Amino acid sequence: MPESFRGSAIVGQDITVYTGMGGGDCGYEFNVGTSYLVYASVYNGKLVSGICSFTSPAARVRGIIRQLRAMQKGERVADLFGAVITLPLRFTDDPLDLKPLAGKRVRVIGSRNLEQSTTTDDEGVFSFQNLPADTYRIEVDPPAGMSTWQINQGEAYKVEIGAQGGCPASVSFSADGRIKGRVVDEQGNGVAGFLTIEPADEKEAAVARRRGTMGLTTETGEFDLWLLQTSRYHLLLFRPKTGAQVDFRVPPVKSEVITVGVGQHIEDFRFKVPSVHP
Repeated sequence: MPESFRGSAIVGQDITVYTGMGGGDCGYEFNVGTSYLVYASVYNGKLVSGICSFTSPAARVRGIIRQLRAMQKGERVADLFGAVITLPLRFTDDPLDLKPLAGKRVRVIGSRNLEQSTTTDDEGVFSFQNLPADTYRIEVDPPAGMSTWQINQGEAYKVEIGAQGGCPASVSFSADGRIKGRVVDEQGNGVAGFLTIEPADEKEAAVARRRGTMGLTTETGEFDLWLLQTSRYHLLLFRPKTGAQVDFRVPPVKSEVITVGVGQHIEDFRFKVPSVHP
């Protein structure tokens, strides 16, 4: 049943929200049968939403929904709240199959070493009711074979809570497959260029392209690709740099197929390319 957290809509009333078809018109892609928290604004007399709004699948924002319901009842909003979830492990999985982590310990440590902890409920939701204004780091131990961008960067997940509280901060764990190595020529010298990665299976590759492929520029041939989903991959190296430029018109060189299991780390991979690109 639809809920409205702002405006004059009646609970259960059908509400029409318009969006585009995606791509250049910034339309949000809704899936039939999936629940969403929709942020809409009035444009030309209609409620509209798009990819630049905070619209999200409900599974990602259960903590926010919980607090919005509390506000409707006149209850106090938590100082810090969110959800702990895992993202799909494989390209072939439903991208909206977001699983809550129940019973997960969540720790917060303030700049003055004030520490509190709680555990997530059956929906993966956590909240802290009495946190003084401060900057806090959030710590949640990752499930086996999974990680976050912050963990892999060696950085803390930090939030700043003001005097009014009400700070949302969810934690999403992704599959932590990893390929680390070096691109070399036939003499074993590092090669500078632009490196991308793509599943070897064409159907998975099409999914990866829609979501945006992972790539990086390497000046020495060294590369480190992480948070990779479970799949069989090709590494693709475009033509080495000429001065400060990479010629993207030249077809890429493909590596052998590399199979990455759940959370598997492949170290010291050598990707050999011709000394003279055809």
